[in-house]
Amino acid sequence: MIRELFGTSTLYGMLREGLDTQSAAQRRIAQRVAGASMPLAGDAIPPAEPTGSSGKEPPEDLEAAMVDLASTQLRFDATARLLQRAYAQLRTAMRNG
Repeated sequence: MIRELFGTSTLYGMLREGLDTQSAAQRRIAQRVAGASMPLAGDAIPPAEPTGSSGKEPPEDLEAAMVDLASTQLRFDATARLLQRAYAQLRTAMRNG
């Protein structure tokens, strides 16, 4: 019976999996943002831009990464609210049943 309520193919399981997926995406994007070189406010000399093809990755587009970060956070929050409501409905059903 527990698997029927909380298994991976149930609403609860899918929402929990969605939270895990969004958390992993959030961590990956945050690492990309943290690893990007960005001149700090007040720096007189910005960091040197890579020239030519030295085999390194192109510099991270911080604006796009921040948009991804915000989008991922919104999806995470929405999924968390849905899971919270689903659990509240389950609690209500258990109390009334």
